[in-house]
Amino acid sequence: MKKINTIQSGFTLVEVIIVSAISVLIFVALFGSFHYSLQLINNYRAKLSALSVANDRMEYFRSLPYDSVGVVAGYPAGTVPQNSTTSLNGIDFSERVRIDYVDDPSDGIGAADTNGIILDYKRVRLEYVWEISGATSSIAIVSNIVPRSIESTLGGGTARINVLDADSSLLAGAAVRMFSSSSTFSYDVTNYTDSSGAALFNVPADSGYQVEVTASIAGKQYSTAKTYVATTSNPNPTVAPFAVLESDISTLTFQIGELSDLKLKTYSNLVSGSLVEEFLDMAGVASSTEVESDTNNLVLTNTLGVYDTAGIAYLNNVTPVTIFGWETVRVAVDLPTNTSHKVQFFTGVDGGPYTLIPDSALSGNTTGFTATIIDISELDEVSYPSIVVGVTLSTADTSVTPSLDEIGVYYRESATVMASAGLDIQGNKIIGTDASTQPIYKYANSVTTDGSGEVVLTDMEFDTYTITPVGSYDIASACTSHPIIHKAGIDTESEILLLANAVNTLRVEVVNSIGQTIPGIDVNLTRSGYNTSQETDVCGQSFFTGGLSDDSDYVLTVSGVGYITQIVNPFTVSGDTVMQIILAE
Repeated sequence: MKKINTIQSGFTLVEVIIVSAISVLIFVALFGSFHYSLQLINNYRAKLSALSVANDRMEYFRSLPYDSVGVVAGYPAGTVPQNSTTSLNGIDFSERVRIDYVDDPSDGIGAADTNGIILDYKRVRLEYVWEISGATSSIAIVSNIVPRSIESTLGGGTARINVLDADSSLLAGAAVRMFSSSSTFSYDVTNYTDSSGAALFNVPADSGYQVEVTASIAGKQYSTAKTYVATTSNPNPTVAPFAVLESDISTLTFQIGELSDLKLKTYSNLVSGSLVEEFLDMAGVASSTEVESDTNNLVLTNTLGVYDTAGIAYLNNVTPVTIFGWETVRVAVDLPTNTSHKVQFFTGVDGGPYTLIPDSALSGNTTGFTATIIDISELDEVSYPSIVVGVTLSTADTSVTPSLDEIGVYYRESATVMASAGLDIQGNKIIGTDASTQPIYKYANSVTTDGSGEVVLTDMEFDTYTITPVGSYDIASACTSHPIIHKAGIDTESEILLLANAVNTLRVEVVNSIGQTIPGIDVNLTRSGYNTSQETDVCGQSFFTGGLSDDSDYVLTVSGVGYITQIVNPFTVSGDTVMQIILAE
């Protein structure tokens, strides 16, 4: 009997999956390309529509009598709104109209104008803004409109408003509102600063002009600065309304900055902890290569007067019994020419193996730290309840070695919050003086912390803020330092330790030459019958209370390994005294 063989052909499951995956990839690519092309078409269509609206609008302005070309509450005055909306082809456009007089340079500027007339012609600027798919676009066109007759003889002048940011750099895009309450002329116009940080206003010669400056740039809101009208509560404003003189330029400068939040946290007790290695020997080093202890310092290994080029030491594991948060590492190191060091942080048991803590947990750790004060407060104490400090020493000249004198790790062991603490807050910026010539501050407020001892002040402008506890309390420590320097665009958090009030107290803050607070520094205060020594806490501060008298014959001595000792003699303690000491390395 003859056998008949049959062969069946088709796709296997794997082949079907592969073909399906390729088809999906091709479809996604085609869809993305189609979507992008559609966006381009929509944007191009919107731009053409905006140009059509702008051209029609500009033709309308050109058709008006010259004297009618102007905006509501502006100069030149007219009936055209400064801001309005219009639609075309289903797209909504926001219209912004600006009209200014122009002093043409062809016949001289200002007082040098040959015919004495500075209002030569008008310049119209039309801007249209629209939004498609969450993206904002805009166009602007400008045209000069010239009178058919001779130039006007109406008197006017120019106001130039300069705007700086918090770093005193020129700020473009700031909104400058200039207005007047004059009974003879109504004016209220908002212009925007150009690349030179200036907004120009051509206005009638008059007095009583006021200015208000703010900004909202790239989604960031800025503070407000302005002129102030004299009132009973502010009879002597620092920046009052001003006058614009005919054929003259009046110039004012304002400074604003990005707003940011200020969080205050109050405590009744803060317990600090530390581990300080002085390298008296190698007992504090769990593992090392090519380094040794030499006269209370960690140095590169020396073989017959020749130092190794590099070495590393892993210190004993830092494992606090209790930890509320990591804070700071202080390094005292001597670096001759051609030598260097770096500090890194690891996890692991004494003797290894060690695992480098990633940058996602501690920024910059992969590269290593070379500063003498290292901020490790971002390191999460729950994920990292213990750490190992690794120090690498290097030299390019084998006749010299870097020398590590001391390294200290500082942390918080515990904290007790103070709920419902009353705080009076006052900024340093002054807007005027009262009838007794006492300063009137721009910001003054009273707040109360919540049940967690916290209060958040939102949208605060850059300034230096002074905190005064309500009730019988003294500020024993403040991290960041106090008064609080609140920077533009950077959220600030300050932990404030409040202790029972005393008549005479002293809070000493120790910083290095670049303003970093230094923990673990010895602070000694003496006079006849009084001699007390303390170490600065994790915030670089030391607080003396109880037993102090109102006297001017104290001696204040501040010293630490790796720093030049500072002695203040005589030193006065009177009331709540605050002193900042700058230590040079």
